[in-house]
Amino acid sequence: MPPKLDEASQNNQKYRTITDLPVHVFEEICGHLGDNYQKEYWFTFRHVSKSFRNVVDSWNPPKFEKIEFSSTARGLVIHFDGYRVSYFRKSKNWSEINIHNNNEIAYSINQYGNFRDLAADDLMSVLASPGGYKLQKLIISENIDNRFAQRLSDKFKAAGTNIDVNHVDLYAAKITYPIPVNNILNLFRSIKKIDIKASKQRITQRHIKPMIDTINGIDAFRGRVVKIDRFFTDKDDKFLFLFDLKIPKIALEYWLRGHRAIDIVPSLLKSPNLEYCRVGTCIQRRDFEFEEYLKELGAKNVPENRDLYKYQIPNSDEFFEIRVEEKHRIGHISGIYIERKSNPA
Repeated sequence: MPPKLDEASQNNQKYRTITDLPVHVFEEICGHLGDNYQKEYWFTFRHVSKSFRNVVDSWNPPKFEKIEFSSTARGLVIHFDGYRVSYFRKSKNWSEINIHNNNEIAYSINQYGNFRDLAADDLMSVLASPGGYKLQKLIISENIDNRFAQRLSDKFKAAGTNIDVNHVDLYAAKITYPIPVNNILNLFRSIKKIDIKASKQRITQRHIKPMIDTINGIDAFRGRVVKIDRFFTDKDDKFLFLFDLKIPKIALEYWLRGHRAIDIVPSLLKSPNLEYCRVGTCIQRRDFEFEEYLKELGAKNVPENRDLYKYQIPNSDEFFEIRVEEKHRIGHISGIYIERKSNPA
């Protein structure tokens, strides 16, 4: 087993590496690397040696707006804004860390330690801010390694970290194990917005049910509005997202022609989970008499706006606001918007 650099330099006075530089010399050199050197070299320097890592961890952590997780057959990949760092197992006690620049490996470092621990430690070096951390976007693009999720959870609890996330993108079609995803999402103090996104793989009706089962298995969604990408509802011929999705609050988009757009409205109004829906369509007003149909369902027109309706939800202080949009062509309905709202106290 190769010696660790710190140990080698201590045991052999003739053995000298860059890690033996005095701290002030190291920081003076860093000052010539450009204005953004702390962000650009944060992960590279952290894995050179323990002494370098101590210096880097004394800096103010760089602010990353977007972090993305994914797992591979060999390890983990984390994107910090435009910086991609991959962590792989080399042997029982050694890992390989690759730091990429424009999809090419800029630095490859052999590091003593478990790759999951090293990845979690890198994340915490950025997120564990004493005043809390506001992450703009978290992307989960594939399955997450369960043991990594547990290690990260342990570090969160030990540090007492408070992290808020503005926006989560989840690529559910490529996720088959909801538990580690759930564990990751539950680490955050708040999540403002969650989107279930489509990946590049081809989605058909047979993919919908397994994907709904995965989404239903993530209890971190409860209490939050989850928006479903229209790419899925376009393939969802049986409206399974509307009827089988069990999370409490959902936002949907559909594109339906003619009678299909009208026929789905009663089901939308009966949904206990729907927060918002847009049905894109193209309907001639004179052919379908959609407004009369809304009135038959119990919706009432708002007097000052012929395109606005209110549907009182039975046994509730909430109602659905229904807005009919006429766009591009006069006399043609191009969209039906349904939004859950509360009656004023």
